[in-house]
Formats: sequence, C-alpha cells, structure tokens
Amino acid sequence: MVADKPQRIVEIASANLEPRPARRRPAAEPPTIELAQSLFQIALVIILLDALIRLRFYRARPDWLALAAGAVALGGIVYAGLKARRDRRASGADAALDGLAMLGVFALFLAFYAATGSLHPSPYNAHVRQAFAFVHGHTYIDAPKYIEHAQVGPYSYQLHPPLPAILLIPFAAIWGMGVNQTAFSMVCGALDVALAWRMLGRFPLTINARLWLTVFFGAGTIVWYETVNGSSWALSMVVAIGFTLAALDELFGPGRPLRLGMLVGLAALARYDLALDGPIYLLLEYRRRRSLKPLLLMMPGFVLAGAIYVFLNEARYHSLFDQGVFIFAGPGTHLFGLRYLPGNLYTLMFMAPSLDSRFPYIHPRFMGQALLLTSPAFVLALRPSFKRVEAAAIGIAALVAMGPSLFYFTNGFAQFGTRHYLHAFPFLLVLMAMGVRRRADQMTRIMIGLSIILIAYGVWHVRLYGFN
Repeated sequence: MVADKPQRIVEIASANLEPRPARRRPAAEPPTIELAQSLFQIALVIILLDALIRLRFYRARPDWLALAAGAVALGGIVYAGLKARRDRRASGADAALDGLAMLGVFALFLAFYAATGSLHPSPYNAHVRQAFAFVHGHTYIDAPKYIEHAQVGPYSYQLHPPLPAILLIPFAAIWGMGVNQTAFSMVCGALDVALAWRMLGRFPLTINARLWLTVFFGAGTIVWYETVNGSSWALSMVVAIGFTLAALDELFGPGRPLRLGMLVGLAALARYDLALDGPIYLLLEYRRRRSLKPLLLMMPGFVLAGAIYVFLNEARYHSLFDQGVFIFAGPGTHLFGLRYLPGNLYTLMFMAPSLDSRFPYIHPRFMGQALLLTSPAFVLALRPSFKRVEAAAIGIAALVAMGPSLFYFTNGFAQFGTRHYLHAFPFLLVLMAMGVRRRADQMTRIMIGLSIILIAYGVWHVRLYGFN
C-alpha cells in the first residue's frame, strides 16, 4: 500500500498535465420554419402598407426595390411552405433553416429601407463615378464641384476607399453612370442586418434576444439613416460594416483563417481605420488555435488588400499612401491632432438636438448628435465582464476603430448622429451579445425600443424638414 502511493501521485500529476478539451460555447436557440415564414410575411405587410400610402397620398406606384423585396418574400414563403411539407420534422439542426431566416431578415429590412427611404439617386455618387472610371481603364473621375475630390493637375480623384466602387464595377459596366448608388446602399444595408442576424447566432442567445438585437442594429442605430441616405460617405460605411460583420461571424464561428483574413482585409478597403484592428483578429484567432501556423493563412487577405491599396495610390498620387484627403484639405492643414479630441468627444458623447418653438420642436443638429442620444442601447455594450479576454479584445477593437476619428480635424458634419464611428458598431453589437444572458431582459427591451424611437424621429425629421 505504501509502495503504491508514489505511483498514485505520479498518475494524478500526469492527468493534470494533459491538455483539457476546450470548453464549448453554449449553442444559440435554433430558428424554425415558423420564424422564417413570419419574417417574410412582415416584409410583405410593410410593402403593402407602403404601396397603399404611396397610392393614397402621393398618387405614385411602389418603387422597384420594394417590389424586389416583395418577390424575395413571396419566394421565401413558398420555399418555406414546401420545406415544411417535405420535412415535418425540420428542426434547428437543419442548417438551411438559419439560412432561410437570414433571407427573411434581408427581405424584411430591404422592404423597410425601401419604404422609409427614397430611390431618388444621391448626387454624391463618387463611388459610381469611380466604378465607371475603372470600367474605362483609369482612376481619375469626372467630379463636379459639389463632389469632394483631390485635384492633381488636370485629374480629379475621389477621396473614399475603393471597395464600394470595386463592388459597383459590374453594374457600371452594364448601366454606366446610370447606376443608382442609393438603391445599391439599401441592398447593402439590408444585407448588413442579415449578416448581423447570422453573427448573433454565434452567441448563446434565444431567438427572442437575437431578434431584439438584430432589429436594434437595423432600426435603432444610424445604420438606418446612412443606408437610406446612400451618399458617398454613407456607402463607404455601410460596405465596411458588412465585411466587418462577416469577419466577426467567421471569428466566432468556424474561424477559417484564410477566409477570415480576406474578410478583414476587404473591410479595411472600405474603411481604412479597420486595418488597425488586424492584430486583434490575429490575437483572438491565435488564442483559439494555439498555433502560429494557421495564422499564416490570414496573411493572403492582408497582402491582397495592401496590394490593392498601394497600387491605386501609386497610380493616382505616386505614393504608397492615400494622399487624397491631404490634397483636398490644402497645404498647411493639420488633419490629425490632439487639439481636435475635445470637440470630437463632445460630438460623440454630449451633442444634443436643438429645441425651439417651431414644430416639431426638437431638431437634429447639422453638426451631429451624441451616440447615446441616438442609440442609448449601446450602453449595454458595457455589460460583459472585461476580465474575459474575448470581451476585452473586442472592446479594444471598438476603441481602436474609433481612434483616428477622435483626432480628426472634422467631426463628420453634415450628419445625423456620429457617422465617423459607424464602422465600430459591429464590435459594440458583439459586446451587447456577450452581455445578454440568453434572454433580452426588460432593460434591454426598453433601451432598444427607445433607440428605435429616436432614430425613427431623426430619419423622419431630416427627410421632411432637414436639419436645424
């Protein structure tokens, strides 16, 4: 018995040294056929109400984008019905159900944006002009005076990152300068919300909580306003949000390094600030894999994005870096500086709408409106424990994404809300999902409801009355 005791101690110690299996993340509540059908049906209701309002008050027919959303919704209802008949036992284990629910979210928000926006093309269509230039084999654009651009000799160059224009190339090849950038923005915005739904499925949330957070992202933030605005700055942000959500979905889902690297690189080509978050994705992927080898597969995406960035800058400015904003601002302008921090913090945290005796009495300011006075539910991003590595890393990613704008010489006007910080919203949404304990509690629902009311009021006011 005594002789066996040392051997027993060695066995216990060896067992403790063996690697333990990774803790599995609790699964989200799976969607159902009934949920997908409900989403498609709500989309149809929105389209029908929009059609009735247009006919009754404006003597106008529904926009083609609303009709397209209706076609998607009808197709989804038919498919869901056939699937339900074919497999009465269909459950959340069926991957097709989550894809069907995602399509339902897309159809619903495409209908919603088409009903609350206008398909009148934005005059600020720099991305269409850039896509048209790419189709014709050059980088300079035809830029009217109202389009912000960098003038280099006889050539005009747009100021925005290139990815939205690259995505528009097939459409510009068919319709030329007739491409409707606003309609493209609405499609991208609806896809953003669908991607938010998909990404939230990576967290242990009930369907109820997942729906609340998805609706918040699409209707309780200025994603709604920027999507239906469709200007050059707005489309850049809407596209950046989509690729960031896809990258976060990959990060918290399968985590395939090659695909993750591509998505992170493409997001940076829509908003350059997002390139600064590359190391955080690498850190979280390393923490998951515990190996450097898979991280090398992320490099092709980074290299591809960097190559496109450098190639375009060399072609336009004979420089490794984008000089457009510096040329536009003029010599002697200090674009970044500590002195701009107080003003940008004031915009982000404290800037309120103005009040006066003119109906409707509360007026969004031309200079912007604080984040918590447009989307107060973002305060729920402070709920998760930042002692957890994942929560701390995502919080740092949000701050890093916001960082350059905090030191920038302009706060983003003209704007409703704080458009310079839109690309950080996906990270804040992740923190909100981490802070929800499966179900959306009463405080979560109240804050999201208040956010939707504030955003709806702003969209309505700016569309009917403009800014103060």
